[in-house]
Amino acid sequence: MLDQNRRPKPWKILKSKTTFEDKWLRLRSDRCETANGDIVEPYHVIKFPEWINIIAFDQESLELILVDEYRHGAGHAVFGLVSGAVDGVDGRSISVASKAAAKRELLEETGYRTHDPKLLLTAMPNPATQSNLVRSYISFDAQRVAEPNFDAGGSEFCLTVKRDFVDVLADISSGELIMQAMHVAAIWSAARYILKTANLPNNVQPLHDKVCTFLFD
Repeated sequence: MLDQNRRPKPWKILKSKTTFEDKWLRLRSDRCETANGDIVEPYHVIKFPEWINIIAFDQESLELILVDEYRHGAGHAVFGLVSGAVDGVDGRSISVASKAAAKRELLEETGYRTHDPKLLLTAMPNPATQSNLVRSYISFDAQRVAEPNFDAGGSEFCLTVKRDFVDVLADISSGELIMQAMHVAAIWSAARYILKTANLPNNVQPLHDKVCTFLFD
């Protein structure tokens, strides 16, 4: 049941096949043997591309840049971070490609450009059934340089919304703002980053002070 490090042993994959695949995802169906010998069949694993999201602040106002977008799974518009998938145009190395994807998605969805976003958080969206990771970035230098440029095909459309960061934290805490869980994790990680990072840009100090007051007063 446990390995040499006293961790649960991985299952053995006895048989595996692709049962569905399109440009968005691949569904793998496995026949597995658990550590205690039980057979689990089928067990479905969804293969998605690597994902990114970005906590971007307007350089002048230090407001958080969000998007308001219809989400078909929920059936209504949802406020969220700029986010998307890492694809082939972003580069070969996953660290380089993820950072490039964050910059690309921010420009495409909002018209804002950032030059050097910092990696904030790496997480597993759902390790029970998904094999990908999501990487979250933070940037304080976003500037509006263009109009949004959505992907061709008509399915992508969102509104750019700028909000006070502390107000967003408060609304998440009160339950007034319900967001995707990975975005919530990134936003709270951003709050910690703002509090703990010693070499923040000088213009970010007022934001640091507001976050500190919200959390500790």
